[in-house]
Amino acid sequence: MKEEEALERYKLITGNSVLFPEFQVYEKGNSEYDWLAASPDGAIDKMVYGLPSRGVLEIKCPFFDGDMAKASPWSRVPLYCIPQAQGLMEIMDRDWMDFYVWTPKGSSLFRLYRDAEYWEVLKIALYDFWWKHVQPAREMCSKYSITNPLIELKSLRPSPKHELCSYIVCESKRVVDNSELLLREFNGRLQT
Repeated sequence: MKEEEALERYKLITGNSVLFPEFQVYEKGNSEYDWLAASPDGAIDKMVYGLPSRGVLEIKCPFFDGDMAKASPWSRVPLYCIPQAQGLMEIMDRDWMDFYVWTPKGSSLFRLYRDAEYWEVLKIALYDFWWKHVQPAREMCSKYSITNPLIELKSLRPSPKHELCSYIVCESKRVVDNSELLLREFNGRLQT
C-alpha cells in the first residue's frame, strides 16, 4: 500500500528515473524454463562514465504486524530476500539491484550485484520443484478428478527442505555480506 510513496522517495533520494517493464518470462521460447518469470517494481537504465548501467528496483515496505511504531529501516538485507533478488536480476537480465526498504520513520538503500554462480544453484532447486512436483501435479489434475488433494497428490509433495537449501542459505549470506548499504535515513536525516 505504501509502495507509491516509497517509489517517490527513492526517486527523490537517488535522482534515478524508473522504468516500469512488463512482466518478463525467463528464456522465452525455452519450454524448459518458461515457467520462471518476474515482475519487478522498476528498472533503471543510466550511463556511468559513458557506459550503460542496467539495474532493477525492488521496494520493500515492511508491515511489522501492523504496528508501524516498530518500523525502522533495515541495516542488512534479510537472507530470505536474496533468492528473489537474484531471480529478478537474472530474469530481467540486469547487472545490479537497488533494494529499497521504506518505513514511515526512514529508509535504507542497498546495492546488490548479480551473481551467476548463485543463480545456477538456485535454478537447480527451482527446476526440481517445478518439474518433480508442480508439473506432475498439474498433469495429474488435468487427467483425473482430484477430490482429496492432500491424499491423492501426497506422493508429489516436496520435502520441507531441498537438498541444496543449506548451500543456498550459506551463499545468500555471502551475497548479503557483499551488498552495499548506500544510504540509511531516519526522519529525513542521512545516517553514516
